[in-house]
Formats: sequence, C-alpha cells, structure tokens
Amino acid sequence: MTESERSEAVRQYTEGLSVTEVAKNFGFTEPGMRGLLVRRGVVLRKTVHTLRHDAFDLLTREACYWLGFLFADGCVTYRAGHLPQISVGLAQRDREHLVSLRTFLGSTSSISAPSPTHGSCQFSVRSKRLAERLMALGRYGGPLSDGLTESRDFWRGVVDGDGSIGKYRRPSPSQSTFSQFRLVGSKRLLDSFAAFLQRNDIGRLSVRPHKTIYTIGTTCGPAEKIVALLYAEAEVALARKAEIAKNILDG
Repeated sequence: MTESERSEAVRQYTEGLSVTEVAKNFGFTEPGMRGLLVRRGVVLRKTVHTLRHDAFDLLTREACYWLGFLFADGCVTYRAGHLPQISVGLAQRDREHLVSLRTFLGSTSSISAPSPTHGSCQFSVRSKRLAERLMALGRYGGPLSDGLTESRDFWRGVVDGDGSIGKYRRPSPSQSTFSQFRLVGSKRLLDSFAAFLQRNDIGRLSVRPHKTIYTIGTTCGPAEKIVALLYAEAEVALARKAEIAKNILDG
C-alpha cells in the first residue's frame, strides 16, 4: 500500500467502518488490516461477535450435516487462557460453504481471504459449549453418537469434507461412463460408515489402510446407491459435490 492508501484506511476506520470493511476496500485480509492499523497507532474498537453456542445441542438434520463436515474438515484446539477454538479451512472455490456454516452458527466472525502460503479460506469461532459438544459426540475419541451414525445428513457432511464422488468415461472403445465413490478418514469413523451402508442394504464394503489413514470406496452400481442415499433431495450440501451427485443420479 502507498502512504496515501494507509492514511485513507486509517481515516475510513476512525470514521466508523469495521476492520473487515476497510480490509475489503483495499484487498487486504482482516488480520493484515488490523496489524496495519495497530502499527499506525490506532486504538481498535472492541468487536463482540454473535454466535449460537447451542447450535449443536439438538441433532436436527442441518446440525447433523455440519457436525459431519466438522468431523471431517474441522478441528478443535485448546490453548491455555483462551476459549476452545473450532476452525475449518476450504479452498477459495468453496468459500460460500463456509458462509453457509457461519450462517448456521449465527456467527458474525469473518472468513479470511486465502493467503499466499496455504491458499485456503479460514473460518473459526471460540466456544466452550460447542467444543464440548463436538468432543462428547465423538470427534476425536470414544463412541460415536448413534444420533450421528444413523443420519445420512451426518455422513453427507463427512463425505463433503473428506470424500470424493465422480462420473468418469471408460477408455475406448466402449466410451461408457462409470461412477466412483471414495471416503478417507480414521478407521473408527469408516467402520461406522461401512456399518451404516450395510444397514441401508449397500453391500459390505471393506475399510483398507491408506498411508497413515484409511479408505473405503466402490464404483458403478454400489457407488450410485451411496450417492443416492446421501445426496438425493438433500437440503444442504457442498455445492460442487451436489452438482456432481445430480449428474450421477440423472444418469
């Protein structure tokens, strides 16, 4: 930024714009603009963000979906003297999904722009109640809640986070297409998913080791059945994967 741009950023903030708004005006991340203002001697206004700390108390279909997504892509971290932090990062192309998560949580916390180092958008909130609920439901250990493992919404969230679905063309001469499904994660989680599929009459899929984690997958008819089970008439899903699922289900 030029000196005149720095002065203009200070002026906009002191006249009432938020750090987020000023950062957007100059193509900065919020942390970057906050640092600039502090270095210019600006006393920052205290921001109080809203948040639904009870968002996961009831296992509604939408809550189950977002819990599945956070079980796959989110993390809970603890630091002495601070509230637990729940955070998740996605590529820029999936930023709107973080917006949907933020809306569900009733949060006004910002979503950071992708940085040159990690290239992903980051969203986080701090909440003892949300963190304890995630842990109690089995995020990192212990039994997984039956209320989650019986829910197709939960598993769709897991797949949106750590799974892949696709429709591919076979090598010539047939030129026909086939569907594929794959999910990676801990053995504990994938064993529960395999049991969920079996309860829904989708065969007996094997959970196999893959480097430091585990994987489960299939192709053709069984893959299409899994996609139908998870994505047919879904109320919430990652837009990119929902579009692929529609393509698979439409034949």
